[in-house]
Amino acid sequence: MIEVEIKIQVTDEQRARLLVDATFIAEEVYTDIYYDSDDFALTTKGFWLRKRNEIFELKMPATESGGFNLNKNIPMFEVTNLDDIAQKLELDDCYKTSFIDALSNAGYKQLYKFKNTRQSYKKDGFNIDFDRADFGDLVYELCEIETMVESKEQTQNALDSLYAFIASYGISSQKAEGKLWYYIKRKNPAHCLALERVSER
Repeated sequence: MIEVEIKIQVTDEQRARLLVDATFIAEEVYTDIYYDSDDFALTTKGFWLRKRNEIFELKMPATESGGFNLNKNIPMFEVTNLDDIAQKLELDDCYKTSFIDALSNAGYKQLYKFKNTRQSYKKDGFNIDFDRADFGDLVYELCEIETMVESKEQTQNALDSLYAFIASYGISSQKAEGKLWYYIKRKNPAHCLALERVSER
């Protein structure tokens, strides 16, 4: 499956309008740990490897060109099977007994860790998440609206539907900073520069 998601900032008034007739799903608090190499080999390809609580997930661009873009919402493959993640990252076979050791052997280590509080809703077939990321020295709030599709050919229609949905509430389609990018931009100049250099314009 392919995750098609937009990241936006909303006012209190826009949030209230979005939530009219929305179905509350849950509130969760989880810890995200992100991994990469010292030269940011994963994120500069648009690969985001994280452990959410105890589950590893790899997000990869689902576009033909792949890559990373700071300014556009890019549909992403979400890989959660450890065998598939290991294959994508070309990890050695020790991942079957210790995934962390296999990551270390490949040069990947923990770079970021933060707590996120998420309130999730469903409306008109879309998932609406309100996040509050706590980095310790910074707090960032973000709204993410998403849907899932089965093929790349469906991604543009899904994006168009998401943009039409938020436009009906007077919300700008300008991409908001993602949670981790918000932190990187302010706290890790080397990583920020590396991502800016490879970002599609």
